[in-house]
Formats: sequence, C-alpha cells, structure tokens
Amino acid sequence: MRGTHRLPRPAAAAAAAVFAVLGAYAGNAWAGTAFDPASCTSLSGAPSHPAIDYGAAIQTIFTSFNGVNGCSDCHTSSGGPAGGLNLDPLETSPWVNIVNVPSGESPYNYVTPGKPELSYLFRKINCDSPDAGTRMPQGFAALSVDQQATIYDWIAAGAPVGTTDQIFRGTFDLRGFVP
Repeated sequence: MRGTHRLPRPAAAAAAAVFAVLGAYAGNAWAGTAFDPASCTSLSGAPSHPAIDYGAAIQTIFTSFNGVNGCSDCHTSSGGPAGGLNLDPLETSPWVNIVNVPSGESPYNYVTPGKPELSYLFRKINCDSPDAGTRMPQGFAALSVDQQATIYDWIAAGAPVGTTDQIFRGTFDLRGFVP
C-alpha cells in the first residue's frame, strides 16, 4: 500500500483514534488552532529506520539539519529559546527538554513517546499548519522527508535517549497524518 492514502484496517483505526483525540479539544482553549492534517508531508515513501541513535541522528538534526544550520541556532537559551524550547546540546540536554515536556503552545507534549502524531515537535516539522505558528525550521526549507521520517520513527519507537531497537509499530506502512 506504499504511496497511497489508504491505511490497513489497524492503521485506519489508529488514525481515527488520533483524530478523535484532536476533536476532543474543540470545546476548550485550543479550539480554532490551525492544525490541518492535509498540510502535512507524506512520509509513505521514506524507508523505515529500525535502529536510530538519538545522539547521532536526532541531536544531529538539532545542530545541523542542512549541514550548516540547526534547530539549536534559534532554540537556545543564549538568545532566549524560541517558543520556550532549548535544543542546544552545549547548554542542556535537548532530550530532557522535549520528552514528556508540555509544549505550552499546544495541548501536546513536545514529544510523547510512542505517539508521533500527538507530539508537537513532529507536527511542527511535518505540517505547514501545526497547532500553533508555522512549520519549522522557520526561514529555511523544510526538513527532508528522510529527516522527518527519522524523527517520526524515533518517537514511535519510544523516543529513547539511546538507540532504538525495534521497527516502529509493527506492520504500519504509512506514517504521519492521513487527510
């Protein structure tokens, strides 16, 4: 089913559950957020990443997503962390600042282990219309589909500070949001 927007039955049920959770926020302070799953990049063509080393893969995106610039260029304490997020590994542990930490801009944590669709960090790098603000990195081209898929797979595998040791979610073929 690669390359389609049809999900296998278990995946469709999971996607429906995600959107049910999203709908649960309709009557609270998050009502009217700009989140639109149709604005998100499809990761269906990206290969799975069964073993992801946080330091080598994820933290490297934070420090140099395009070989020159990194998320930590803006998200640092030296200039006041943009959006309240510090991803500079020279100042702090980015992992401690994102895993199970409320974003303050959306109803979600930056990273909710095992749930990339409910992780604000993934929404910000994968969607043009996330819960608040715009796609990151702001002022630069979007992260590559492979970089987005790496972050998705890392979160889906539990967002460990070490190396993942499993293929995410068993039989899921498509990742991310399905409009």
